[in-house]
Parts: sequence; C-alpha cells; structure tokens
Amino acid sequence: MKIVPTVTLPYTRDRIAESFIVPLNGIERNIPHNLFLAVFPRIKRTKRTASVEASAAELEALSIIADLSDPLSSRITYELSERHGGNFVVTHMSSGQQLVCLPGAFRRIAGVSSRAVSGTATLSAAKLVEVGFIIEGGNNNDCNYQYVNYA
Repeated sequence: MKIVPTVTLPYTRDRIAESFIVPLNGIERNIPHNLFLAVFPRIKRTKRTASVEASAAELEALSIIADLSDPLSSRITYELSERHGGNFVVTHMSSGQQLVCLPGAFRRIAGVSSRAVSGTATLSAAKLVEVGFIIEGGNNNDCNYQYVNYA
C-alpha cells in the first residue's frame, strides 16, 4: 500500500451560488458544485462547512478547475497606447492593477493576434504572473519586485 501525503482543505458550501468556496494559495475561490464533487466524492454533502483531506493531485485538479471556472479573477483588458510609447496598457479587472507591457512580449504571453490593438482576455494565474501582475498568494517571490526576461 502506497502512502500519499495529504493536506487538510477547509471548504464552505454556498447553496445559493451552487458552489464550494475553498482557499487555494491564500485566495478564496469558487468551485462549481458538480466539479468539486467530482474531485472529492467522499465528502459529507449535508455539512455546510467542513474539511477534506486532499492529495497533491487533487489540489492540482482543483486549481485548474478554479482557473477555468472563475474567469473574473483572471480577466484583463488591454489597449495599445501611443501615449506609452506604443506599448500595451494592461489592466487586471478584479484587482485594478495596471501595467505597461511590450507589444511582442504581451502578444506572446497572452496569445493575442498581432493585429489586435485593444480587447479583453482571460489568462491563467501563471500567465498573469508572467505578464507582471502581482497575484496575492500566487507569486513565489521573496521581494515585491518582479523581473521578467522577454529576450
């Protein structure tokens, strides 16, 4: 028998929104009811607040589901701005953070068309960090500054 290390994952059931609220990387995320139950079929469905033992694979699956099912946390707007030297001004909609990004780097990271000059996009947490946003609980930096190599 193989021993798998687990962590205790607290969760709260939101019956109105039909979702479960779980903390992932220090951020509370809403996971749709049916997807949470697909990952953790062994939970007691009658409890509103409880915890479950989760393996690394289950946490990874839950993180991917959270990124796909909670688009507002990863939604950005972008606009090519001549005022900013022909660079993109990118805004993270849920946190309000705004930054200026080189056009080639932004198009490569976000996967937008070379003809696009403005729009909205949904990026994963990893892509948001790569663009330069500081995601609470998601960055593994020891300092407040983030250096990105675009070469």
